[in-house]
Amino acid sequence: MPKKPTSALDKEEAKAAERAEAAARLAQSKAAKDGAAHYVKIAAAVAVGLGAVWIVTSNPALSRKGANPKLEAYVVSEVSVVNKAAGGNFTAVQSPFFKWWTNGDVKYGLGGISVSSMVGMAGAVQYCASDEATESGAIPPSYDARTNWAMCFSETQDSGNCSASYAIAAADVLATRFCMTDNVKYAGLRLSSQQILSCDKKSQGCKGGGVDSVFAYMQRRGLYPEKCLPYVGEKGTACKTECKEEDKLKVLEHCVLTREKAIKREIYNRGPVVAPLYLKKDYLLYGSGVYTPTPDAEQMYDQEGSAIMHAVSVLGWGKSQGNSYWIVKHAWGKGWGEDGYARVSVGSILREGHAIVGVAATEQAIQEAEQKKGDEEKAKEQRKKERVERDERIAENRKRVEAEKAAADAAGGEGEAEASDAGAKSEAVEEEVTLD
Repeated sequence: MPKKPTSALDKEEAKAAERAEAAARLAQSKAAKDGAAHYVKIAAAVAVGLGAVWIVTSNPALSRKGANPKLEAYVVSEVSVVNKAAGGNFTAVQSPFFKWWTNGDVKYGLGGISVSSMVGMAGAVQYCASDEATESGAIPPSYDARTNWAMCFSETQDSGNCSASYAIAAADVLATRFCMTDNVKYAGLRLSSQQILSCDKKSQGCKGGGVDSVFAYMQRRGLYPEKCLPYVGEKGTACKTECKEEDKLKVLEHCVLTREKAIKREIYNRGPVVAPLYLKKDYLLYGSGVYTPTPDAEQMYDQEGSAIMHAVSVLGWGKSQGNSYWIVKHAWGKGWGEDGYARVSVGSILREGHAIVGVAATEQAIQEAEQKKGDEEKAKEQRKKERVERDERIAENRKRVEAEKAAADAAGGEGEAEASDAGAKSEAVEEEVTLD
């Protein structure tokens, strides 16, 4: 994250100037020997020109400077414009996190967050199955998980100059869910998002990763506590720790929810979920209130031309002046938004059709999963047994029909045999329909 207004271009130009001065001194030495002082100016000009060419060709980011002035504008430069356009729905402010960020910094520094396009397909993340235990019951008109579980929510993290929201949100939600199952044993628990950045080979570290695929990593490998691999973000760290394997906590299973009511029930019954959120330019200036995109809100795009998303944990909902909203947690420090949180209008920028549920692998959850698996196996065996019995009855009916028909033919009672045959077939069909 930029810390001061000195741009990368300024630094590169300074380096070029140093090279130009060195070339000029060399030329001056040669001119003194040859008596051709005018070569000094020529050499200096050539050096400066070559330096400028080197800056542009060796640094694509700098070659864009001047080509699009919007990218060089500071994010916070439009605070007053956004406040006027917000119409009182929310307040725009200059946050510490984005103080020195330009639009270009956002474009090239916050991209890379993605979601699976193969949900429900074999080998990919699946849609959550309907569960009567969580689907039934009334949903309160407003809910904030922090109200009853304050001890389970850690301080908002500052991701710095690193597109790590996919890792931070996932680790944060898993820790919160463990705490909500035992708020004494897991009070204040924080899990290492840095482990994901440094160790998950399917992610791109500070260049982004999959909002849902990271849950597959946590299910397969588990996460160490924060103290084992502290967050360092863009500085990077080796995938190495002295902590023991048994210190890890895992995701038992994960899936995708797509409906608003189902998401609310999940949060209310089990804890926060993770969802992607589209970044709009005015949203970066959010300070308080319920965010609703202003009429001229611009979607931010990364260097590949894809809409920039940011992973957040969703922990509640409510309504203000008739405007329904979600409560989400970011990784932009406490100085952004409402102590690092935001309220965003339902149906605006949050991708409500792609909420990730990660079940904490607690002892109780593991036992329940094993019990459920055992019950499913028993039910499967019972269905198999019933099919075998059905097939045996159908086969016996067929044999009886064939025997009766053969006997009727032999006795010359073809009419009676046909009647018996029709009656037996009817019984067999009825047996099949009943058991199916």
